[in-house]
Amino acid sequence: MARRNQVIAVVIKQYGTGLYRTCVSLDRDDVTFLSTHKDERSATETIGLFWQAYDEGRLKTPEDVTAFVDSIEPGGALQADQALQPTLPMAAEQLFLPLAA
Repeated sequence: MARRNQVIAVVIKQYGTGLYRTCVSLDRDDVTFLSTHKDERSATETIGLFWQAYDEGRLKTPEDVTAFVDSIEPGGALQADQALQPTLPMAAEQLFLPLAA
């Protein structure tokens, strides 16, 4: 039986800040940060946009995900100057970081 890659998309709550982060993984060795939000609803909407694009076949490579990140502007996403850590745009090499073993 052929092995399929498992795609994961999650909303992570940062308890110290009260912010929500959206992250996805197209491969078991990579994780991609999409955005930071003030509320869970807008973070969940971003994940919904990701799944819609994935189901339509628009997200197959790291470059596709980079273009997707550049195209989304969910209502609750924080701007770069509001976020606690730097946000996109980043080079694809920085966007897809290997997970720790």
